[in-house]
Amino acid sequence: MKTQGPFIAVALAASASLFPFDAHAATFCVDSSDALAAALATSEANGEDNDIRIRTGAYDVPDAGFRIDLREAHHSLSVAGGFTDAACSERTHAASATVLDGRDAVRPLTIETSQSSGIADPAHGITVSGITFQHGNDAIVGALKISDPGPIYGGIIVVEGNAFLDNATAAGVLEGGPALLAATDGPDFAGGTGLFVRNNLFARNAAPNAPAVFVYSNNRIAVSNNTFVANVSTDATLDERVTFASFTFSGIDFSNNVFRDNNPDGTPATFDLRATGVTDLVDNAIVAMAGTPHSESGTIDADPRFVDAAHGNFRLAADSPLVDAGTDAPAGGASAFDLDGGARVLGAHVDIGAYETRVSAEAIFADGFDGA
Repeated sequence: MKTQGPFIAVALAASASLFPFDAHAATFCVDSSDALAAALATSEANGEDNDIRIRTGAYDVPDAGFRIDLREAHHSLSVAGGFTDAACSERTHAASATVLDGRDAVRPLTIETSQSSGIADPAHGITVSGITFQHGNDAIVGALKISDPGPIYGGIIVVEGNAFLDNATAAGVLEGGPALLAATDGPDFAGGTGLFVRNNLFARNAAPNAPAVFVYSNNRIAVSNNTFVANVSTDATLDERVTFASFTFSGIDFSNNVFRDNNPDGTPATFDLRATGVTDLVDNAIVAMAGTPHSESGTIDADPRFVDAAHGNFRLAADSPLVDAGTDAPAGGASAFDLDGGARVLGAHVDIGAYETRVSAEAIFADGFDGA
């Protein structure tokens, strides 16, 4: 039985990344769309490590989208939601508390690294955390783009504790048009992990192919404790469609992820992901997979028993087979918080997916992501 826990966890304002980027960053506390746009513009020009803290609330995305070009990309950037006070010194890690809404017209956030030299840089990176990206729309990437046209960025990318809801692309030239595109060669060129997609929710995104995620790295990629549900690949002319697409020479680790009800037309050409000889799978709930992984253990093909999927509540019911079913030491490390901002581990083991199951009534019945 899970112990009771708080629905919202408030923490000090330090970014929830495992990576201690330069502490001497320029810090911005923003509480409006104009302030966020200004902080990104200043961060683009100042040549410093930058920490952009977004206060809780809903933010309409401007017609051009929120955007920053890191240019030579030798500085760190953190964009984090959930700050609850005027000084941005206290934070909730509940993704539903900070919303960037694309109004079905524009991609919410673009982080370009257009002049990156491709030099490996373990000291710097890009972190995006604690934000809901919803109703984004773009021809290439629906919600969040962290990439460059080349040469590829050399640093660490962490996408952690976010929700990607109801984003769409129409044409989709990058692996079909994902809600999230992230690309890096990481901290070295020897196979070290440089790209982390951790503890996120991807729901009801649509694109010709790969509607949830496309990640690219010559180095290793770690994907853990995410929930992928009701994402739809729309191009029925393709021989194969997937929810999650990737390219890497060094390998990709999937741990504690749940895939369910993606590509609901159920055609034989639709899959949750394509596995290759560098794909390692540990304790994932997967319905359909193409290809053959390098290794696989603990895969579950069972109804996850979401609390109320029809209304956007993708938390696990108390009797879900995914409760306590994950690995406590996923490749790339575990988040400190689940998507509600509560403790990541309650009970004997970590749950599979973005949420930890709680007995308290407010956690079971609260719904931060309305499916309407």
